[in-house]
Amino acid sequence: MSSIGELNRRTFLKNAGITAVAGAAGALSSTAAQAAPAPHARMNGGKYDFDTVYNRVGSNCSRWDGAAAPYPEGVFKYGMGVASQDFECAPCITEALAERVQHHNWGYMAGAQTDTLVESIINWKGERNNLDLDPDSITVSDGVYPGMIAAMRAFVPAGGKALIITPAYSGFYSMARAANIGTVDSQMKIVAGRYEPDWADLESKMTSDVRVLIVCNPQNPTGNVWRADELERMGRLALDNDVVVLSDEIHCDVVRRDHKFTPFASLADRAVADNSISFTAISKTFNMAGLKNAYYYSSNPTLLGRVDQYHRAELSTLGMVATEAAYKHGGDWFDQANAYMDDNHQFIEDYVKANLPNVGYTRNEGTYMTFLDFSKVIAALGPEELMAAYDRETADQAFREWLVYNSGVYLNYGTSYGAGGEGHVRLNVASSRLILNEAFDAIAAAIRNA
Repeated sequence: MSSIGELNRRTFLKNAGITAVAGAAGALSSTAAQAAPAPHARMNGGKYDFDTVYNRVGSNCSRWDGAAAPYPEGVFKYGMGVASQDFECAPCITEALAERVQHHNWGYMAGAQTDTLVESIINWKGERNNLDLDPDSITVSDGVYPGMIAAMRAFVPAGGKALIITPAYSGFYSMARAANIGTVDSQMKIVAGRYEPDWADLESKMTSDVRVLIVCNPQNPTGNVWRADELERMGRLALDNDVVVLSDEIHCDVVRRDHKFTPFASLADRAVADNSISFTAISKTFNMAGLKNAYYYSSNPTLLGRVDQYHRAELSTLGMVATEAAYKHGGDWFDQANAYMDDNHQFIEDYVKANLPNVGYTRNEGTYMTFLDFSKVIAALGPEELMAAYDRETADQAFREWLVYNSGVYLNYGTSYGAGGEGHVRLNVASSRLILNEAFDAIAAAIRNA
């Protein structure tokens, strides 16, 4: 890659980038914006069609509309950051919602609907994860956020902290702020091409003011699907240091071939399992974040009761209907979607190796996110120059802006995921492969032309 040289970098990085993308608008074409929404999920011979682009632009969509808002000049082309799928949802969800909408009254729900929802959760977790849940161990919520914030309030006193294995989901930090507690990062290491906890560092961070350990399984954004022995080691360290485990398992169904999700609650060491609360939702599995439905559970009624004291759910009738329908009837759709996303991961791995030699790739095991290391590219562009050009505090924040202005591709910057995120970006693979191909071609062209 050539250096940008003696040019005024502020002018080049900003103004030339705008011109380049504007001139390439026809080539990039923004397939997403051209595609027309279909009336229902397409099938052919029992197979769902995930290749045909489903247009979400103009639907008040965070991934495509919200991310584009800061770029009124029109350089934004591809929303590849926010963690939602671009696929049309499972038909059973839309059908169940349409049926419920035929009854034109939206009064208070009775408890029976929660009972049938819990039954569908138990069946899904039993079939998918071989997890035998007691109905009394499950609390239905309107999101993972409310449940985890309640747990932080329940277990962490004033001045206390949550310990986070990083890089990890940026939302954990906003949850901690909402609960008025602090956070401590334990940065993972890459060992033989895979992220692993730094066990000595993790143990050293379990000081007297740390009261909860956040375990993200599968890990967002690095994609680790934690093995049972790894989870037990985390859990034993926590138990020995009087730290409660909060296991965020929202991506639990999105697991790649040759990997197996292990629920924290299923661990053979029952003392470790009983020292945990697990939080999950249907939102990643079936792309239903907007329908606000989630749940948490624990085999320890004392821990569960303490969280419940701080938790209040504002449940949505339509969210309950959609979740129950998806868990009862959406399995085949999800299995096909998951296989397609697995192939997308392989496409990205192959593309990076063939076309982006200066980009680091660590193989993903689960989730539909991937964490790419652009630190060499950032170094070649000049970190200080990038930060000055885009008025950003970190080089990866500025590089995210550089990518938008020079390729049209919007990604999530790595430092928002805690220690170890520097120089990285998070990319969402849950799109038509046509969109992925266009987006990566645009990124590769921008880097080549820099």
